[in-house]
Amino acid sequence: MRNAPEPYKVATFFAAATCLSCVATRIRVYYPYDGLNEHALLLQTIISGEQSSGKSFVRNNIEKGIMAHLRRRDEEQRQQEQAYREMKQTASKAEKLPSPPRTVIRTCPISISIAQLIKRADAPQRYFGTPLTLWSFTDELSAAVESNKRAFSNIKTIARTSYDLHSTYGVDYLSDNAYSATVDILQCSLYLSTPSALDDYADKSFIEGGGITRTILVPLSDVIGEEAPLFKTLTTEQQAAIDATLQRMDADVFSETTGTIQPELFIDMEWLFPTVRAWCNEQNRQILRSGSRAHNTFFKRSSVSAFRIATLCAYPYGLEKGSQRLSMKHHRRVKQIYLFAAQYILDSMLRKWGKRYEALTQQRIPSES
Repeated sequence: MRNAPEPYKVATFFAAATCLSCVATRIRVYYPYDGLNEHALLLQTIISGEQSSGKSFVRNNIEKGIMAHLRRRDEEQRQQEQAYREMKQTASKAEKLPSPPRTVIRTCPISISIAQLIKRADAPQRYFGTPLTLWSFTDELSAAVESNKRAFSNIKTIARTSYDLHSTYGVDYLSDNAYSATVDILQCSLYLSTPSALDDYADKSFIEGGGITRTILVPLSDVIGEEAPLFKTLTTEQQAAIDATLQRMDADVFSETTGTIQPELFIDMEWLFPTVRAWCNEQNRQILRSGSRAHNTFFKRSSVSAFRIATLCAYPYGLEKGSQRLSMKHHRRVKQIYLFAAQYILDSMLRKWGKRYEALTQQRIPSES
């Protein structure tokens, strides 16, 4: 964020948080309103801006760097899959083939088929007995919407279930060649979009079905005559600090010595509970005065997403200290992050979808009564 120009600092923050949440796939945390139902750090973010508004900085300055190690590992796994496919194509019918490689690939294109997505999510559960967070990124949401509108609606349904840990999705095909399974899909996604493509994506069913409340919307400013954003190049010291943190986070996922997945790592965030409850209680007081159904619906998952981001930020502080018992200074920082993120996510949803949600709710109420 230090290297980002002022108008892009907030977008940089949410883009980096979404990427890092996927990296921190083994982190678990309890949310104050969900009892003993643990949360994984799952975020779904859309950065929206007009054409040529500079959205590409997300790919070039953030996603490419943070997710580089995951992509390299996945590419090695894909090469194993391709080598096995080529071997099958050239082998004779009488030749006995070895078992398929046990590959785990977490980066998924947005235009992936339902069956392939289920297969990717099921692989770590089959081989390691636990789910791992999948990663989905696109810098052209419009292309995905236009290319496969029918299947894309199913992808959006999966996006709703993949926001929550232990929320399963299943397919059961009759064909022996199809992949059938019921899996706990965990997914973090980061999409870049124009406002018109976002309107196509967030249709009526997405708004009423809960898709928007799971989405962190970050609109980019579009001031006429504004100079193009210039990001400062990372210094050697900055790059070294980032690389070291990513390596330590990756070590909490994979054990290089045993080749297995590390146990879940619970972060104690109970000290943040009073701040979460205070913010939520304030939203309820405002709702009682305004009577806004959109506000009443939107603030709850705004708090959840902000709490996950706050947990994510507390986690590297613990890596630096070598202990998850943070100092009061770190507590203050994380509380500020939660309060900022919760309010920002809520305000963005209300500005973009508040009136539409109120109108759709009013249309539905007479038929329900």
